[in-house]
Amino acid sequence: MTHFPYKQAQLNPRLLTPRALAGLLILFTIVAYLPAVGAGYIWDDDTLLTANPELRSVEGLGQIWRGEELRDYTPVTLSVFWFERRIFGENPAGYHVSNILLHALSAVLLWLALGRLRVPGAWFGALLFAIHPVNVASVAWIAELKNTLSTALFLGAVLTWLGSLEGRNRWMYPASLGLFVLAVLGKGAVVTLPAVLLLCLLWRNRKVTPGDLVLLAPYAVISIIGAWLTIRYQARAPHYGLLPDSFEYRISRAGADIWYYLGALFWPVGLSPMRQPWAPDLGSPLSYLPAAGAVGVFAIFAWRRQTWGRPFLFAYAYYAIMLLPVLGFVWMALMQETPGADWWQYLAAPGVFALLGSGAVIAARRWRFLTPLLVIAVALLLVQTWRRAAIYQSLQTYCEAVTAEDPHAWTLENNLGILLKREGHFAESEERYRQSIADNPRYVEAHFNLGNTLGAEGRTKDQAAEYQRAADLAPDNVGIRFELCEALVAAGNRSQALKICTEVDNLAHKSNQPGAVDAAARLRRYCEGSAGS
Repeated sequence: MTHFPYKQAQLNPRLLTPRALAGLLILFTIVAYLPAVGAGYIWDDDTLLTANPELRSVEGLGQIWRGEELRDYTPVTLSVFWFERRIFGENPAGYHVSNILLHALSAVLLWLALGRLRVPGAWFGALLFAIHPVNVASVAWIAELKNTLSTALFLGAVLTWLGSLEGRNRWMYPASLGLFVLAVLGKGAVVTLPAVLLLCLLWRNRKVTPGDLVLLAPYAVISIIGAWLTIRYQARAPHYGLLPDSFEYRISRAGADIWYYLGALFWPVGLSPMRQPWAPDLGSPLSYLPAAGAVGVFAIFAWRRQTWGRPFLFAYAYYAIMLLPVLGFVWMALMQETPGADWWQYLAAPGVFALLGSGAVIAARRWRFLTPLLVIAVALLLVQTWRRAAIYQSLQTYCEAVTAEDPHAWTLENNLGILLKREGHFAESEERYRQSIADNPRYVEAHFNLGNTLGAEGRTKDQAAEYQRAADLAPDNVGIRFELCEALVAAGNRSQALKICTEVDNLAHKSNQPGAVDAAARLRRYCEGSAGS
């Protein structure tokens, strides 16, 4: 007996074969994201791809796997970038096409996995995943290859796991483990897979045996190692101290995030890749109401799990499990800027889409008049995704769109400042930097870049003052002190410049970097020469 979901959906197999249905998912995905093919590079694309020296040599490939100087250990993703660079070069279109096709592959794998689980409406649920605008941030952004790649590997691991339970092939179980390892090395957020596989067992068999737990044990080991690596590398990122670290804050934030993300799935209007900062009153019981509501909904579904609550419990539990790494219980660098980002629920969203797809198909079979409404809903989602993909045309279009939706996105304000300075709009550039600093006074890059703009305007004393602030925030950064010395000389403060030269010389000797000591000596000669002129 075939296990493809088209049989369960009672569609005409002569018209809609599995290959045809898979082709339709791919076609819908390509159509929805067609504007992204012509998009360029945006935020983080330079760090990970265009300006990443590790992608330019065979030695760099080794550095990627050794995890040197990284804030996130994703060697599989970076290795794919390494190979893609040899194929596409500097042309962004190839990278965008790769992301789109990986997203389409994930939609097909989701459909097949839901079919193995006997979920009604599996194909329609996968279609919602393929075209929903909440996924634009993952698919149209080159840097989020780690999302599209790890999700395809994750779903492949789920599908082969389910196949191994059916005794299809002996190679499916080791293949599932291998795919999981690759997924973890693509993005650490997939470490929740063992819990998802346990959930699939409960859905499929309504129980878990000791033998099942033995089979899950290797996944748990991989998950623990992956989680440790992710936390260890994330800890390398600067901690600005902008948010409370209390358990109460984390609970309040997690509850609000769950409802925020769900709202974006059910009503994808006014979406923004990054959510505005949120500061709850932890002294008020109301700030914990969203978390209490999230737990309460789970309790209701669990209570009615033997009847109507079973599919809701499955979908909701999957959703919560996959959101767990990004709810704020574990520290992540970007959470200092935004409590929620669209691409953080990319892995979680399929659970809700499976439920919506199942409900829609069952309802349409009972009430035929709903079918045209579903067609309209799909068309509206397609249009919305098409329109959202357009903001990824360039770094400027992206930053302008997101800062219009979230004016407190300090990294993006800083990026806009850089772009405006390049165009010679110094006043506007300065305004963007000052907004960035207002939201994060400890943001070194914004202070330094503001100094660059002030120097371009001939305001050398103000330039030196900003460089000094940047140097105070990054005391081990030799490059900032180099620039500070030159700015002090230009501002006529040669005695202070010589004092900074001594600091640079000390840092250069400690750094053990080739050429650092010679560069420090040249800087001193420059300052002393200026002092004697």
